[in-house]
Amino acid sequence: MFNAGPADLTAPERPLRVTRAVRRVFDGRSDTALDPELRIFLSDMVRPYGLALREDLLTAGVGHSYGEMAAPLIAEATSADEPVDVLVLAFAMHDLRLGRATSVYLSNLCPGGPMAFAVCDQGSAAAFTALRLIREYSRSGACRRALLLVLEQSVLHYEPAGPAEIPARHAGVALLCDDAGGAALSGARQHADVAVGQVATLLAEDLGALTAGRTDVTLILGGGLAALADAGLAERVRIAPEGQPYTGVWWELAGALDHDDPGLTVFADHDPNLRYLCVSALDTVAARQEQPA
Repeated sequence: MFNAGPADLTAPERPLRVTRAVRRVFDGRSDTALDPELRIFLSDMVRPYGLALREDLLTAGVGHSYGEMAAPLIAEATSADEPVDVLVLAFAMHDLRLGRATSVYLSNLCPGGPMAFAVCDQGSAAAFTALRLIREYSRSGACRRALLLVLEQSVLHYEPAGPAEIPARHAGVALLCDDAGGAALSGARQHADVAVGQVATLLAEDLGALTAGRTDVTLILGGGLAALADAGLAERVRIAPEGQPYTGVWWELAGALDHDDPGLTVFADHDPNLRYLCVSALDTVAARQEQPA
């Protein structure tokens, strides 16, 4: 059992590193998309807000379950001899599996049976919040290894209350975080109530602080920042794939980590509806320099 408590401020700093990254697109649908109880559940959920169900999608039986999507990611990202202490699931679109706490279910599939919880209702900021939380657990000294799961399924079975970007595909990314090897987390910043017109200036300020004049910088921009691709923010800029508003920046990050190129990778996204700007960085050079000879 994992027991959480105040961090030991006298303990040496335990830098968080990403040691493994897995990404996958999922075809088909979950059997739970055909569950007649789904209509009842969603009706109860949206009725107080006066939102209409998408009867066409419910009849077609489309959508995917995060439990089914996460299972192969966990199997590929972890191993039996690497027990995980904390598992965090980040998502924005609703799940299709009723009556189950998905993160707790996933703990049973993960080596070590880790403490598990989810971060949601934050749009594209959810995964950045999850990464910050993992960093804080790592600092406590009681968490050596953590697994971040970022998932999105592409079907919203009701009319949204306001502007919302719906994913074009079912996709997931898993990042295994450890205290040895891999790319070191060198910054994790989140800003609330950032209007579109403020984004470029604030992002440039964060980039300046995180890069400190370095030239070996790759900038990954999520879909909410794609308009800044040619703004000259960095020499090397990569854009998250279209149609993945909540996993896109993490998908591109996983690809960059897979290439294992030395340097500083800054990744950022902005949610124009919830007005969150999130900026983080992973440093492969620092991680290698800290490895014992």
